[in-house]
Amino acid sequence: MDINNSGSYEDVLFQNIAMEERTLKEVSFYRCKFQQADFQYAEFRECEFQECVFDDCNLALAVFNSTKVIDSEFNGSKLLGINWGNLGPVIIARFYNCLMDRCSFSGMNLTKVGFEDCSLRDASFADCKLARIKFDNCDFSGCQFHQTDMSRADFSTSRNYFMNAETNKLTKTCFSLPEAVSLLANLDIVLK
Repeated sequence: MDINNSGSYEDVLFQNIAMEERTLKEVSFYRCKFQQADFQYAEFRECEFQECVFDDCNLALAVFNSTKVIDSEFNGSKLLGINWGNLGPVIIARFYNCLMDRCSFSGMNLTKVGFEDCSLRDASFADCKLARIKFDNCDFSGCQFHQTDMSRADFSTSRNYFMNAETNKLTKTCFSLPEAVSLLANLDIVLK
């Protein structure tokens, strides 16, 4: 099935479609399911995904400009190098077992986003609101957090994170040992 600009799709299954390096503009998807779809390098301008499911999809280096993602779910998908900060003001989503390495979440409110079993290596969370969010079994190797509100966030089952307590808000943030020791790395202290 072809997807047309300025189109509207409801309850449609998009399976094994490839749309590499294509721009979609002003397209609305409501309760649609995408299975093994290839959107690598695709650009979504002023689109809307509401109650959609992405299973085993490739959205690596996709661009989202003024696009809404509401009550949508990403399962086992490749979402590498995406600048999620270009989305519209709303994102309500759940990510399960996704590769999200080198993504940028700058300036975003992610309080209605869930991450479970995700790789967020070398991702950037700058000027974000992560209050009360749970990162369940996520890998944060090389990830950067700066000027981010992580009040009451839960990192207890995640690993490889480092965050500066002086430049981020960590009020009642939940960590577990031994990973929590990384929080002392920016202090001028010696642990023995």
